[in-house]
Amino acid sequence: MACIAFTCKVSAQVSIHFIPEVYGRSMDGLLTANIINAAEKRSVRLSVTVKEEKSGKVVSIITQPFTIVPGNNPVPVTAVRSASVQMGNSPVANYVRRNGYLPQGNYEYNYSVVSAISVVEEVIIEQIFEQEVLPPAPLDLIEPYNEDKICEKRPLLTWQPSMPTILGTMYELLMVEIKDRQSPVEALNYNLPIVKQKGIMTPMLLYPPSSKDLVEGKQYAWQVTAYKDQTVINRSEVWSFKLDCKEEEAPVEDDNGYRDIEDLFKGNFYIAHGVVKFAVVNSYDEQPLKYTITCVTDPQQKIRRLPKVKLKRGKNKINLDFSTNFSFMDGYSYILKATLPDGMSKSLRFIFKDVQ
Repeated sequence: MACIAFTCKVSAQVSIHFIPEVYGRSMDGLLTANIINAAEKRSVRLSVTVKEEKSGKVVSIITQPFTIVPGNNPVPVTAVRSASVQMGNSPVANYVRRNGYLPQGNYEYNYSVVSAISVVEEVIIEQIFEQEVLPPAPLDLIEPYNEDKICEKRPLLTWQPSMPTILGTMYELLMVEIKDRQSPVEALNYNLPIVKQKGIMTPMLLYPPSSKDLVEGKQYAWQVTAYKDQTVINRSEVWSFKLDCKEEEAPVEDDNGYRDIEDLFKGNFYIAHGVVKFAVVNSYDEQPLKYTITCVTDPQQKIRRLPKVKLKRGKNKINLDFSTNFSFMDGYSYILKATLPDGMSKSLRFIFKDVQ
């Protein structure tokens, strides 16, 4: 459900700015609202009532009086700390009381700015916001894979986009060297960063030119945080990898760059320069390969004219040429979901790079 805001009582001089998809997920966020005042200085209270579609009232909050001046007014910290909180009696309200977070559901947020000096309560402005709260999917790192060995001193760093998608989400990537006897988490908390990049708009980062090259034989830890404004939305686990350029046996890829789709379960991601290649073993009769492709960067994007693939018995090297398919956008992330002949489903993540 998209966020919907509408006003019950209109005041041309006062309005409320609240972002439920970011701040409507926790008790702490409910008073993270701004009052836009185009009138004179005045004393007010802020009243907030949250209801869940099936369970009813979750919580009501009313602050002590505070002063708003012309312009943008956040709720003062003192008013937040001294606010009166009344919880509902529903199972959802009990969950919020114990955990401080709103569980999955459809919520209505009723915000009212009330005059604090009127003998009879005067509602200056009342606005209602609606939002479906969904549990965030894990923010998974992709490459370099955890505890992997790489031979690239300036690697491409990739991760899965934060879900559900929130407009204006940015990413911050932090990478540090792991010293002797340190765990990756300890290293990330105490060591100076090699890479500390904020304001990343896509789920990938080319190694920054301003950062020093990684050093052969050393281990590194990294983590990605999704945020909007100053609020953390999601955070990945801490992964580690080592720069090791010694030759090893058995590369993951099959001959001619066709990666076995079974092996992709470990690190199912790569950059497709116009073409997606993978290998599939079919132990059954000849049949078409059933697969779909969706765009992660822009879920509304429609993927058309996918090539048809017929599987023969035995090993099949699949070559999906998208270089002339205008449905694919340079630098966008995609997920290919294939249903194998044995009924198993496999997913392959890739970033499409235009070869033109």
